[in-house]
Amino acid sequence: MTIRISRLLPLLLAATAACTAAAARTPPIAPPAPAPSPEAAFAAAADSIFSDTLFAGANWGVEIKSLQTGRVLYQRNAGKMFVPASNMKLVTGSAALETLGPGWRFRTLVLFGGPVANGVLRGDLFVVGSGDPTIAADFQHGDPLAVFRAWADSLRAHGVTRIAGRIVGDDDVFDDLPLGAGWAWDDVNDYYSAEIGGLEYNLGVVGISVAPGAQPGSPGRVTLRPATGYVPVENRTMTRTGAPVEEVAAVRQPVGTGIVVGGTVPSDTAEVRTDVAVRNNTAYFVTVLRETLIAAGIRVDGAAVDQDDLPEAEHSVHADTVFAEGFVHSSAPLSEILPGFLKPSQNQVGELLLKTMGRVLRGQGTAAAGAAVVDSLHRSWGLPRRRLAQADGSGLSRYNLVAPELLVALLEHMRGSANYNTFYAALPVAGVDGTLASRMKGTPLQGNVHAKTGTVSNVRSLSGYMTTAAGEPMVFSMIVNHHTVTSRDADRLAEAALLRLYSLPRTR
Repeated sequence: MTIRISRLLPLLLAATAACTAAAARTPPIAPPAPAPSPEAAFAAAADSIFSDTLFAGANWGVEIKSLQTGRVLYQRNAGKMFVPASNMKLVTGSAALETLGPGWRFRTLVLFGGPVANGVLRGDLFVVGSGDPTIAADFQHGDPLAVFRAWADSLRAHGVTRIAGRIVGDDDVFDDLPLGAGWAWDDVNDYYSAEIGGLEYNLGVVGISVAPGAQPGSPGRVTLRPATGYVPVENRTMTRTGAPVEEVAAVRQPVGTGIVVGGTVPSDTAEVRTDVAVRNNTAYFVTVLRETLIAAGIRVDGAAVDQDDLPEAEHSVHADTVFAEGFVHSSAPLSEILPGFLKPSQNQVGELLLKTMGRVLRGQGTAAAGAAVVDSLHRSWGLPRRRLAQADGSGLSRYNLVAPELLVALLEHMRGSANYNTFYAALPVAGVDGTLASRMKGTPLQGNVHAKTGTVSNVRSLSGYMTTAAGEPMVFSMIVNHHTVTSRDADRLAEAALLRLYSLPRTR
């Protein structure tokens, strides 16, 4: 049978059209999406970490940057201002190191206010302070009297075995503001909020030890470090059998220099230790000095007095040429002081360094003058503008504000400084020492992260350096404000981000 082509042609055209229409309705197969870069994957992981619902009502500020490539790997509110807590010590410590220098030493003048004849200083002994923080147990191998005992030896070397006058303390190198701006009133009893001044003794605190009494129900046995009559003690402690924990606290009396020590001491406890801030550092300084000289066999006829309590005519002059004799006590260099500042996060050292910068570079021993020095320094370094509002040197004040991007830029600047090794060595080390001694143990971050912590109520911060598994150096700043959970919850997020950063391949 023969089929004509003319009959088949319409059928073929219709089939072709149907196939074409079906093909148009079927989308083409898309090529597989490229895998995200390691940097993008890290940024996504960091975003997930810092979006933890526990912190839904809080604010995180974060910046993470490669020191090798200069690339910012992650930002979250990095240009916003945050209360930094003790991350402010990075600002103060770096500025002091760069302006005063690692060899800077505090000098305390011990001056004779009269001639020495037949072993007698016929006049007052003046002590002119410079804000030296190291006349303290923390810097003298646990002995708060070490410096004063050495001074007794120096007096004998100058032929002095008796002081006919007084021990007079001169703290006029700084202003008379004993606390930082914005410090909380309900912290003033605590060691971390102790007073600061030109004559700083034992970082403004007295140590308290309470041992169990002779029998249950009896008062505990209270001793002071140093043992001094400057701090009268009202003992309200009690010894108890089976007490689960030590609950000893010390508070200052409403007026004067006395303290009240109260609480429970378990009968099977060797001793309980605490510290309390002391009023009037200058009077504290010269009182303990007088007691130490007497204990060392040097007779002191007069009282220990704060020069500010004397008539103007009896004030000393800040020049040792006015006095016939005397000697100078020099502190350890700043390079050795800095670890005692940054590793334990010691607030009083921060305030003394800030005021010292103001005095040395602006001629005014005030926190405001010190902050002006820091501001000028940051301008010269080219750090981000208007990203710092500094009220104190330690970070205890809630008036402080800083942006994470400024802290990262500061840390990056210090990486290129001739003083970097000194600065880096002074930072706490994860799982090793300072305020990071108990954190990140047993992880790749132990011994790797060198960073400054920070804590005040509802604030937690961590800023510093680390190196990835690929050998790439990183700098970071992580601050959370307004959180209502524990500091450990904040630490968990920060450390999770650092662990994720550690595994990042080398960036380009």
